[in-house]
Formats: sequence, C-alpha cells, structure tokens
Amino acid sequence: MARKTKEDSQLTRDLILNAAELIIYKKGMSYTTMADIADEAKMSRGAIYGHYKNKVEVAISMVIHAFESIEILKMEDGQTYLDYLYHQGILELHQAIEPSHIQRVFCILYALHDEDVELLSLRQDWENSRFIRIENCLLEAVAHNELPENLDSKLATLYLQTLLDGIFSTIYWNGNCPENKWELAEELYQIGFESMKTSKKFYP
Repeated sequence: MARKTKEDSQLTRDLILNAAELIIYKKGMSYTTMADIADEAKMSRGAIYGHYKNKVEVAISMVIHAFESIEILKMEDGQTYLDYLYHQGILELHQAIEPSHIQRVFCILYALHDEDVELLSLRQDWENSRFIRIENCLLEAVAHNELPENLDSKLATLYLQTLLDGIFSTIYWNGNCPENKWELAEELYQIGFESMKTSKKFYP
C-alpha cells in the first residue's frame, strides 16, 4: 500500500509539472497562477498546494524534471573526441528544435521566465555545465592530437555555445525559415563546427 501511495503521489506531481509546463509556455511566468496550473491539470488548487507551496516551486521542479530527461551521449569505442562533440551538438539541436517538453522548458527559460531569479539561476547552471562539458571535450581533443595544442579552448567553447544557441533561436523564432528546418539546422552546425577546427582565430 505504501508503495502504491508513493507511486500515486509521483504520478500526481508529474501531472502538475506537465500542466505547469503547458500553461507557463502559453502565458509566461508572470501571468500564470496556481489556479491556472490547477485548471490545466484538472485538479483542485488544494491538490496542487498539497505538493508545492507556490508557482515558483512548481516551475523549479518542472525545469529540473526536464533537465533530467536531456540525453547526453556516451563515447563509443574508437570514437574521436571531435566526432563525439559534433554528434552531441547535433543531438542537442534535435532535442531543442523538435517540439517536446524539453523545447517548451528551454523557451520558458530563455524567453518566458520574466526575470525570475530562481529560473535564471537554473538556466545559468545549465549553461555552466554545458560550457564545462564542451571545453573538457575540446581539451581532450587537443591532448589526443585531434586539434592543435595552441587552441584557445575558452573562445572555442563560447563559439560552439553561441553556434548552438543561435541556430536554435533562428530556426525556432524565424517564421521565414524553409520547411526543411532540421536539415538547415544540421547544415549550419556542420559549417560552424568545421570553422572552429580550421579558423586561425582559435589558434593564436
């Protein structure tokens, strides 16, 4: 019985977080209320407050829940660090551009958070972790003679982050993009990635 109660409680929380994601995506953080979340989840406000104190606490849990579902590739035997880094970037673009709860949460964090301090902090934590992951991979590529040893790893990391964020913003927000959005996103990333490998700007 205790296990069933725990599973039921988790199911209720999942429903609340899914509802919060949808309604905040529609209305923005400032204009969303706990009553809106309850209506979207088809629950009473009391049921919502039984799990979360306020909408900020709901939103924080919503973001953490989405982050936990983001896939990070594992290196395959014989794979180079550059090849791994390239395919991880492609995967990130897929997860951001394809309609999903990950895409909605990223849009909330980057456009609909209304300067909420807690959400901005979560966004910064995500950016920091991605920066470290990219830079470590670039440094391993240098150590394994895949890139010249004079690589400016911080500049290259910032460039790749800017490249990923810029492609997502252009493809998602630009209504003039052609129908083959995914093919265009991959082509843009491939061009940018190759530029990082060859541009003298990264090798002072």
